[in-house]
Amino acid sequence: MGYTPLDIYRYIIEEDLVAAFMVSITMHKGQFTIAEITDAKYRKKEDGYYLTAPSYKINVKIEDDDVLTALMNRLYVSSFISKDNEQYNVHFLVHTYPADMKAQFDEQILDEVVRYMIMNTIIRFRLDTPKKVKEYCTQ
Repeated sequence: MGYTPLDIYRYIIEEDLVAAFMVSITMHKGQFTIAEITDAKYRKKEDGYYLTAPSYKINVKIEDDDVLTALMNRLYVSSFISKDNEQYNVHFLVHTYPADMKAQFDEQILDEVVRYMIMNTIIRFRLDTPKKVKEYCTQ
């Protein structure tokens, strides 16, 4: 039987493997890691919107239309940095919650952030069976 990434995500939830999976992500298993940029700030300047994050020394112009639309509509946007071997990427997750109401939706946002990190790792490592998930969590 083939499993989709969503099937694997559901398996992780049902088997209560979220904490173990997140520990594996933070341990940089397989030369890949993904983390939320917790000090991210979005600033509007004359020539567009920018993501700045002092802890990662990031100051990049945002070019993605979906992210720009979300920022213009004042929706909350999470940002992530991933490292695959020596290559870094910045990712964005648009939430359906207004940025000025983040405190009221912290739990839902946290769930979405964790899901995003887990799904990216599932896809990156082709964790397409429960056995592979268990191996990833116990290495």
